[in-house]
Amino acid sequence: MEDSLNIKQIWDLLKKNKWIILISMCASALLMSGYLYFFSAPIYQSETQILINQSVPQNTVVQSQEVQANLQLINTYTSIITSPRILRQVSDNMDDAYSTKELEKMIKVNSTSDSQVVKINVESSNAADAVKISNETVRIFTKEIPKIMKINNIYILSEAVLEADTQPVKPHTALLIIVASLLGLVFGIVIMFIRNLFDRSIKTVEDVEQTLGLPVLSMINEIKDEDVLERKAGKRRKK
Repeated sequence: MEDSLNIKQIWDLLKKNKWIILISMCASALLMSGYLYFFSAPIYQSETQILINQSVPQNTVVQSQEVQANLQLINTYTSIITSPRILRQVSDNMDDAYSTKELEKMIKVNSTSDSQVVKINVESSNAADAVKISNETVRIFTKEIPKIMKINNIYILSEAVLEADTQPVKPHTALLIIVASLLGLVFGIVIMFIRNLFDRSIKTVEDVEQTLGLPVLSMINEIKDEDVLERKAGKRRKK
């Protein structure tokens, strides 16, 4: 047989091996589901927002230079939020349940360009701890920043709140199961082509014609033992 396959042959192979492909997809999806259920801990996220602004008297217009100065302070404040000075106090308030190194990995500080709003996100396998760490970090930061920078320009816009129906942000269960199913599909197709590559048996008229280059003039059907017995029984009845 020729090693190359046309579209019809590939389609026939897919139909013939559909159960292998389906089993491979289902097995991959089940394995991923089992891993997510038994070994993967859900991760919850909390968010607190703060505003960095100059302390200016009332009825005073804030100049663009002051806004730009505030924006330049954001990088400095980001480093201070995750500094040992702040995180050590957060760890103490959490009864040392998390070390400063662990807290540093859990806390992410984000800000959009040209914005004076800073978001403090905390990810934890415990939703209540994520909320408490986020709020404690901001509270301690706003208390310490006047001592460090000699200026009080931090305003809390919103605190983290523990919702009754809080859902984990990780892992993305549905997406991972879909990806696992697609990988199972690819694996099943690979198995299908490997089986076809090493299968040199002749099964159809087309296989004979492709191998020998000659037309098939006749075919001998398979004679089963049941057919022979039925014919013998028929002859005995006629006698």
